[in-house]
Amino acid sequence: MSVSELHYYCQERLMFMFKKALIILTLSSVVAVPCLAAEAHGAALPLQKKAPASAKTIIKNAAFGQEVWVMLGSPIPSGWVVIRSTGTMNLIKDMNNAPAGYEVWVMLGSPMPPGWVVIRSTGTMNLLKNLNSASSNEEVWVMLGSPMPPGWVVIRSTGTMNLLKNLNNAPSNQEVWVMLGSPIPDGWIVIRSSGNMNLIKRLG
Repeated sequence: MSVSELHYYCQERLMFMFKKALIILTLSSVVAVPCLAAEAHGAALPLQKKAPASAKTIIKNAAFGQEVWVMLGSPIPSGWVVIRSTGTMNLIKDMNNAPAGYEVWVMLGSPMPPGWVVIRSTGTMNLLKNLNSASSNEEVWVMLGSPMPPGWVVIRSTGTMNLLKNLNNAPSNQEVWVMLGSPIPDGWIVIRSSGNMNLIKRLG
């Protein structure tokens, strides 16, 4: 075989191999693209998480026992108390319509709903008790300095604790000994005094 013939043969051989490689590459692309399309078609889209309700919405629709985090310094709605604090956020709880006698631990300095008293303290937390709708003549020990609901009187004291008695809806002419300095409910009068005690009577 002459040199020119050998050169021609080599060119033809290279051209053949190039066309073969091109055909294989083209077929691979045709097969791969539908596979990718099928995978993309069958892939599950990520679920979108529902945006959390705002504190304002939660408070507006709240019922007794509902809790929500609010910024430190945020106003506390009426009837709500602070049960936890992170230093930048307060966890508040709705005490509106709480059952009579319900107790809850709150942060020191938390607002106190009307009709609630402090029955215990740890120095950073206070245990509150709901005296709203309490039965007549019910008694409860409270911390010295605790708020006193209307119609309640102090009948005993230890120096750190006061024993309160509920005189709301008491019968006419009932008589009760109370500590000197105890509030006197409307409709009651002092009929006797002895040392540090007063005897009060409900007018008929």
